[in-house]
Amino acid sequence: MDAGIREELSALLQEMEQDPEDVDSWLKLGWKLYDDGQIEDAVGAYRIALELDPTNADAWRELGATLFVVGQDEEAESAMRTSLEYDSDDADSWYNLGCLYNAGDRNEDAENAFKAALERRPEGPDIWCNLGVLYSSTGRPEEAEIALKKALEIKPEHLVAWLNLVQLLHSEGRTDEAEKAYDAAVEHVPGFESLVGSIQEYADENLDDEY
Repeated sequence: MDAGIREELSALLQEMEQDPEDVDSWLKLGWKLYDDGQIEDAVGAYRIALELDPTNADAWRELGATLFVVGQDEEAESAMRTSLEYDSDDADSWYNLGCLYNAGDRNEDAENAFKAALERRPEGPDIWCNLGVLYSSTGRPEEAEIALKKALEIKPEHLVAWLNLVQLLHSEGRTDEAEKAYDAAVEHVPGFESLVGSIQEYADENLDDEY
């Protein structure tokens, strides 16, 4: 465990001794445990928060997202949906649900969830990027390009959006545009060129892959 995280956890646990039924403290503990890679303990912290407040949308959201990370998709979906029952305007819960559906190849459900997230957070670059990846993987390149460029308009240093845009343009045979996109990525993302190599190397390695 990182020394800084250890100190933060120790301080938080001391605070919680004064009020062990404080739901926000259990949520903070879950976040810190998750950041430290203690995933199962983080799940436990979120479950305790929900024992204290079964209607807490944030706790349901974090529980669902963490369960998704460890592959417990069925319970993760249930937790995410419960979160939305208590706060249907939470963009993060809709986004998490979209990611879960996308991973399970439930494409229509994923699209609807991402769009619901965008209705609540229209300037969310990760949402736009994931929607673009979904469009690309389902044979909708024009919509994919629009979504990926929107992500980059909002966050020009978005690595994943650049990677997918370059790959999309190459797969469409738009080589000149792909090269311009690659050059723009090098300009905006530190270390982009060393990360992916030359544009031709990247195309050769990824052209036939799904996103």
